[in-house]
Amino acid sequence: MSERTRAPRRTFASVSGALCVLAGLAWPGLAGAVDLPIVLGRQLKLDVTETSIVSQRFASREGEDSKNQGYFAWLNRLNLVLNWGKFTVGARLDSALYALRPEDGDIAPRTLRQFQVDGASRYRDSLYPAKLYASYKTPVVELTAGDSYTQFGRGLVLSLRKVDELGIDTTAFGGKVVLQKDPASVTVVAGILNPSRVDEPTGRALFLPKPLANDPRAPLFGSDRVVGGQILLGRGLPVVLSTNVARFTRCAPYRYDEKGNVIDGMLDRPFGTCDENDTSAWLTSLPKSLSPTLASRNVLNASQTLEIPSLLGSGSLYLEAAIQRREGESGREGNLNGNALYGSLSANKGPFTNTVEVKSYRNFFNIAGSVNVTKASAFANVAYSAAPTAEPIINDSMFNFFNACVNGARDRVDVRINQNVLLYSAFGYTVTKSESGGGSCDELGRRQSVEDTTNYVTDLLTGMELRFDSNRSFFFANATVRNDVRANGEPFYKERAAQYTLTKYLSGPYSIEFAGRHRVRLQDSENQHTTRDATGAEVFTEAKWVQGEHYTALKIAPQWVFTHGFEYTTQDGFPGIYNNGSVLWRFTSENNVRFFVGQQRGGLRCVSGICRLFPAFSGARVELTLRF
Repeated sequence: MSERTRAPRRTFASVSGALCVLAGLAWPGLAGAVDLPIVLGRQLKLDVTETSIVSQRFASREGEDSKNQGYFAWLNRLNLVLNWGKFTVGARLDSALYALRPEDGDIAPRTLRQFQVDGASRYRDSLYPAKLYASYKTPVVELTAGDSYTQFGRGLVLSLRKVDELGIDTTAFGGKVVLQKDPASVTVVAGILNPSRVDEPTGRALFLPKPLANDPRAPLFGSDRVVGGQILLGRGLPVVLSTNVARFTRCAPYRYDEKGNVIDGMLDRPFGTCDENDTSAWLTSLPKSLSPTLASRNVLNASQTLEIPSLLGSGSLYLEAAIQRREGESGREGNLNGNALYGSLSANKGPFTNTVEVKSYRNFFNIAGSVNVTKASAFANVAYSAAPTAEPIINDSMFNFFNACVNGARDRVDVRINQNVLLYSAFGYTVTKSESGGGSCDELGRRQSVEDTTNYVTDLLTGMELRFDSNRSFFFANATVRNDVRANGEPFYKERAAQYTLTKYLSGPYSIEFAGRHRVRLQDSENQHTTRDATGAEVFTEAKWVQGEHYTALKIAPQWVFTHGFEYTTQDGFPGIYNNGSVLWRFTSENNVRFFVGQQRGGLRCVSGICRLFPAFSGARVELTLRF
């Protein structure tokens, strides 16, 4: 849906009033009074889940951006799912309410304009339907109208999913059809791509920015469309084959007048427009540094997969080969094709489990969402495909376009000593031509830059899992060594890290937990210090820094968790120490509230190759989750 239909203008009073009504409806005592009737012999069932976050940021500390601090926020997500036999109707209503905005504070006149421009797309009061859908499902057919999640294969072609850890929630708003009758199934999906519009950590929103004097309103998010399909053969058989294809089209979110200004009308092109002139004006405004796919009005992804779920009775095999075809701007016609090959082989023998992952990508990019990241960097991770990384799930040290031109493999061996002890080790070796600035390749993997941008990466991980006290206590720990060097041998990135979790049962409902991660890092162009060379000239050199966190928690099962957290960094330009405390109360098995006060370090966080930069947090927050 377009942002105009999903985020109508509301006054502060109307938003707060609606939120109060929604909050009241969410309490189990009120909801329990509503008895859903039996209709045509079938029971109506209503599932309601509400997540509400209320926070107050403290004033910024030295090294923190004052535009990110000092404000009050209340974000609410209300999920409603109504089931009746084979039919399901669902909706998610998102709302946001802000006060004490940084731009409304006592700001020096010389910086007021900067705060106003930043605030034009931040801290926006809103109430809008984020997800809407209706579905009909039987063992043979599944029909969905509205929002749906879809992933083909391992994500090389299409990956529309929800990643709570990063605040990612992308669907296709349109239609989806799944037909399945063993040994075959067919999936077809088409619609307008629909990511979440409000970013809780930053307060940034993808709505059209509010008007400012002498500053033309520029959209932050386009109207991206997808048409995709999958044919899968061999369900339940020894060999499963699938053919996957997805075509992405970028259109303008608004029409533009002859002066290049957007035409903002509630009913004027509510789903955007694919008019040639309007689309060109929109795409021209997008920065191409995020992904070459943003320069392409149309992108085609396709792949063929082969899977053997049970290989010789003690393993599994998965292979996927993909191609990418992009429409480019003038001057890029010669390097618009890419391809990818990914494989995974797992084998079990006695106490041993061995898993090997291999990837070979040539000029193959994840499909980035049409986001103007110069004004909405919090949404830089919006993407509609996600190639497997063959890296640890939380790896945040694949920089720039690491996986666009890459060959690599990773082997992990697990050894089950006994029921309570597991040892494991993994080694990865990767050669990438697209991590260093300006690096790229063609569809044959040939480097396109004059300078050698090849990086050689080795990654060693070793760890253990130990369970004791009749499985009521456990100790998990691992250590990592990562070296990323340029072709000339100079370090691009180095890391030494250790991670651990120790949960010790005490007695009765009591247990105590210690968890932490500590890292020593060195990165090109980061944490630079000024020194003098042999001639006395000033030069910049990178220095190592350490960062980490340690959390101690007292658990009183099943209701209470009391936690103290300590985080730190020695990286220049950031506060060094972060302290926080929290209390989690599970007042039923599915309902809980968490109180948090203190500080948390910002930084890059990743899940399976999808990353985002979180700002530091300093303040207090309450998170309420209700389900009934």
